Amino acid sequence: MADVGGPLAYYWRTITNADYGTSFIGYWHILALFSLLSAVFLSFLAYLVLKADATKGKNRFMALMLLTEAVRCSTAMLFWVYSWPQEALDFLSSARVVYYIMSLQLFILYVVAPLFYSQGSRRGLVQKFFSKHGLYALPLFSFLLIYVLMNALGGRHEAIGDVGWTYCASVGTGEGTTASGGPMPFVVSCPESWSAVYPMTLSSPTLGPLTQMLMILPTMGAVIAAVIITKQTPDVGESTANNVGELKAVRLGFAGKAVLQITTIVLLMMLIGVLGERPTLDTHPFNPDDQVPSILIAVGPLLPTTVVLAALFEGLVFTYAVVKNDMFGIDEKLRRGFSTAMFTGLFAVLFLVGTEAMEAVFDRGWLGGVIIGLPLIVLRNPILLSFSRLAKAIMPQSFTQNERIYIETYKTAMSDGVLTEKEQSMLNIQANSYGLTASRREFLEAYALQVDDAKPEA
Repeated sequence: MADVGGPLAYYWRTITNADYGTSFIGYWHILALFSLLSAVFLSFLAYLVLKADATKGKNRFMALMLLTEAVRCSTAMLFWVYSWPQEALDFLSSARVVYYIMSLQLFILYVVAPLFYSQGSRRGLVQKFFSKHGLYALPLFSFLLIYVLMNALGGRHEAIGDVGWTYCASVGTGEGTTASGGPMPFVVSCPESWSAVYPMTLSSPTLGPLTQMLMILPTMGAVIAAVIITKQTPDVGESTANNVGELKAVRLGFAGKAVLQITTIVLLMMLIGVLGERPTLDTHPFNPDDQVPSILIAVGPLLPTTVVLAALFEGLVFTYAVVKNDMFGIDEKLRRGFSTAMFTGLFAVLFLVGTEAMEAVFDRGWLGGVIIGLPLIVLRNPILLSFSRLAKAIMPQSFTQNERIYIETYKTAMSDGVLTEKEQSMLNIQANSYGLTASRREFLEAYALQVDDAKPEA
């Protein structure tokens, strides 16, 4: 078993010595850990959807979609979460199979999604299916289909792709093997430029024929769903206003997902063009006969990261679309979460780029952190305000029918600028009958006053 030290010591060693030109593994670790946190967040969104109403077929469908995205995020970069021992190879190889089962399942979910907004019997059938059997029948079908395809193409390692594993204890010759049990196709050479992060292991997946097909399926599904939902034009009326808003939000979610997924394919094609072939076991930084381009180091992990970002965008928009009418105030909480996540992500990316740039130019990485950190701290409020406006454009303010009635009642009561005891009593009765909490009432009343103030004077 390869010994790389304790987890905390290992992460500190690799992340503090992250370098785009040499020992980039710390940079990969950061992105991989981000994918795990994203999986937890998507699982929480699925919980919110079910909490809103677990009996609805649409809610169960959306929860399954979010959980599918969560599993994909958790397995997309699992290879680079940690310096795995050789004994973990079978686990990592199996995790790849799970990832592509979820990719197939996601494609099916995307194609089915527009049926929830169609007019006709198909809508009722799909609602009924996911209300009863969909949560287990679809995963079982996806698993069986991938299992059959894998065996038809020669087995897991041939169809999905093998996983290489290397171990470097110090500068010099290292060790190497594969998940299929064979040796690495080259003599592992541990370069001097990586000495700051030794001892360490590195797992590297390859792309099999089934993998290449399954990689583009979710993108195709997102494009199909976006096109079909765009063509659906339900009657717009007072009774369907919320459904139309939900339809627009879902359409935006699929469109954003499609754009980010297409970006992933473009990045992959760019890497294949630079390498002259798809990644193999020979495409490895510890292969002395194969000089890995810097673009592979920097762009390579952005492929699965783009998949994670697409899942997060889709998850936020879909959760907003489905539960905004069932859970008071959830839309505002999602917008705040979106703004905070965008600001944190911007800070992390700029901090990483800044420290690496200063390290490369002046050999003073901390200087980049200061240059990036201070302006962001000073400009925190304007930046958050900009992200808040973007969040409102993506997830516009919306209210339930009862909330709209309460807002209009409150505006009428406040038309003379004075809230009498009788009017206050009437509002209390209305709020209790609608199930409005005190905090939600405060938000609705503030919103009503804000709208009135925004109206131009006659």
